[in-house]
Amino acid sequence: MAYDFEAIGELFAAEAVWIGDGRTRTRLAGVEIEVDNPLEVSPLESSGRVTWPEQVFPAALAACMITTLTSINKKMRVPIEGLRVRVKPILGLDEDGGFKFERMIITVTIRVGREHHAKAERLVQLAHKYCLISKAIKGNVEEEIRTVFEPTTS
Repeated sequence: MAYDFEAIGELFAAEAVWIGDGRTRTRLAGVEIEVDNPLEVSPLESSGRVTWPEQVFPAALAACMITTLTSINKKMRVPIEGLRVRVKPILGLDEDGGFKFERMIITVTIRVGREHHAKAERLVQLAHKYCLISKAIKGNVEEEIRTVFEPTTS
């Protein structure tokens, strides 16, 4: 099968338009969000109403993990009752004294019966291996995968 990677790139394309200060209106496949990076406000002193670009990246990784996991699960058929992925970025300093993503702590919380824990753990590992965002940062940002099992409701 031949792929038109140029056309696929258009599907994944994002565009940001500067709207003042450090704010942008960012468009992702028909969805628009405002991303702030107020030059006068440090993320450490933020009011919490600001969406930083550094938050959007971990969000993309979390969403990619879920979509990859559920795609792989179509073949593995683990009976998942609930799924949540939280990505916590740990920042560090680079050689120039600027910030960089040092490590991503990826916590996958999955609700499956105890008898499916081993298969679900394998599913999480495969999702991490094949997630496009995870593959993009491999070798540049350390990733730590944590799997947490929630009890089933039945």
